[in-house]
Amino acid sequence: MKQSSLVRRYAKALVLTIADENEFKRVRDELDSVLTLLAADDKLKVGLATFMISQPEKIKALNIIKDKMKLHANSFHFLLTLVAENRFAYLEQIVGQLPDAWCRVHDVEKITVFSSIELNGAQKERLLGNLQKALHKPVRLQFGIDPALIAGIRLLRGSLHYDFSLAGNLKKLRESLVGEK
Repeated sequence: MKQSSLVRRYAKALVLTIADENEFKRVRDELDSVLTLLAADDKLKVGLATFMISQPEKIKALNIIKDKMKLHANSFHFLLTLVAENRFAYLEQIVGQLPDAWCRVHDVEKITVFSSIELNGAQKERLLGNLQKALHKPVRLQFGIDPALIAGIRLLRGSLHYDFSLAGNLKKLRESLVGEK
């Protein structure tokens, strides 16, 4: 089995156990905190991922982590599952896939918005509302800054690119006048 399909499968399985978006955010944040802990302690990280340490010892370590970090039941059970199935080495990749898995499971359209300057809260809300109305589904926006746009925005929706920027319009004008691409 390809590693990426394994990671996607575990991310989806975790998302399917989560009741709502607030719980999702909590679990994702807790797993990010566990990753931070593991990054600071190589022995713990290797110990949880290796075959050299027994399952009971790994579970004992996870119980200590659960108690110290006050982990949500879903976070803890997911970590136990990874240990039991010897998949703990994939934790970082799985956590990285969680937002995409959440969007796929809940049919949320993920769109990345680039602008030349930071959009204010009202602009972000208006854009979100307009996109949800146009697409007839929930939308999750990610924002980035691209000073080369000069003005306007560029949207990335999967493999589709929508360019509503001054730089994009100037490029289109140049292509139509000169025939350059």
